[in-house]
Amino acid sequence: MPEAILLTLILATSYLGFDLLALSQDRNWERVTGQRHVPAGRALPLRLAGYGLLALALALSLERDGPSFGSILWVVGLSVGGLATVATLTWRSAWLKPLARIAAAGRSRCQGRQGA
Repeated sequence: MPEAILLTLILATSYLGFDLLALSQDRNWERVTGQRHVPAGRALPLRLAGYGLLALALALSLERDGPSFGSILWVVGLSVGGLATVATLTWRSAWLKPLARIAAAGRSRCQGRQGA
């Protein structure tokens, strides 16, 4: 896979991972959706998905540049992703509404299957 694509994927997975971790907190969920609390049973899956994406970013970094520079690239990717998440929550929190809708939709699908 071309290096530019891997770099883009590293940054994207870092950003989305931090977005999911942020949405798992009531304060950020309220800022994005207006609802006071993260829906019941959604915080843990959001956190697991967020950490999973950060781990994927590590794997992609190691694949792209090996263990020596790949680990440095991963830390830089985490920094950029975290900063981008903070900026999004501060100035454009509405941009995370589609991600919150997906998280809430996953909740309703799971409840629908349990009730069936």
